[in-house]
Amino acid sequence: SKSSKSSKATVDYWKMADLRESANPYAIGHRGFGATDDSGVLDGIPTENTIDSVLAAFDVGARVVEIDVVLTADGNAFVDHDDFLADFSCINQMTTDDLKQVLPESTTLFELLKIVQPYARRRNIDADPSGLVIIDVKTPSPLCDPNDDTEEELMKAVVYDIQKARMTEQVEIQSYSPVLLVLAHSLAPEIPRALLLNAIQFLTPEQTEDATGLSVTLIEKGDNPDIQWAEIGQLFRLPGYASFEQFVFTAATTVVATTVSIDKLFLGQAEQTVTGSGAGIVAGLQSQGFTVHGWTAQSTDEWLFLQQLGVDGIFTDLVAEGIDLQAD
Repeated sequence: SKSSKSSKATVDYWKMADLRESANPYAIGHRGFGATDDSGVLDGIPTENTIDSVLAAFDVGARVVEIDVVLTADGNAFVDHDDFLADFSCINQMTTDDLKQVLPESTTLFELLKIVQPYARRRNIDADPSGLVIIDVKTPSPLCDPNDDTEEELMKAVVYDIQKARMTEQVEIQSYSPVLLVLAHSLAPEIPRALLLNAIQFLTPEQTEDATGLSVTLIEKGDNPDIQWAEIGQLFRLPGYASFEQFVFTAATTVVATTVSIDKLFLGQAEQTVTGSGAGIVAGLQSQGFTVHGWTAQSTDEWLFLQQLGVDGIFTDLVAEGIDLQAD
């Protein structure tokens, strides 16, 4: 019958909703099979943010991976951690063909999603989810977007590729930027969203300058005047929050996020201040309906710390170990 065909179609592929219902904590493959830039902890693994890296994670049993996406000169969503290269040349000044000459292992978002899609096929009802992707959309840097006017083009490119690949239910769009996530919500409300948090977002400009060694310039951005944005040097543009409650309100009301992804440093500082408060933060967010991810475990001890706080998922550079440690 027509209804039975429709029912069968709904179980053909795993969905992000299935991940939230699976045993936790689950490992999230950071940049695929782990970071391989200066912050990476493993040598001899595939280059981060590449098809090889993502497939390596799924091949060892990852349910979900995270990748980073930026904008090219010809309007494509391109998989790379920053919107500038090691020599500080801007990716949005280079075409996709140019980039593939410079970064031969790298790829567009659409190309990656089409190759990942078979991993999301639901072959066994009792198996764990697979083939799911968290797409971290990077806030354009002051260096490469000095007029702060490329976010809409970037998000449109991301949503276009997700829809073209027919993976709206297999991905989640993540960002530090409420502005980008509001755009995502308006363009494709059916795609779940995650708001990122870094401990640095609660520092004063003076504290940020002391911590980073970079100058801080306060800027006006977005429709919410209560969120104070800042440019940190030429490489970072971030929103700041007056309190954790303001961050939670932004995630729940402005972004309408499904997930919040929280820095291990922020949770560690909470635990050091009052034992149990990190776990309390996680439980409080979950009680409000959020899925909570912690990032990024670069050792077994860091995984176990985040696990004991009760997070649902853990970004990890030690992907194979994370698969062994994740809940069955």
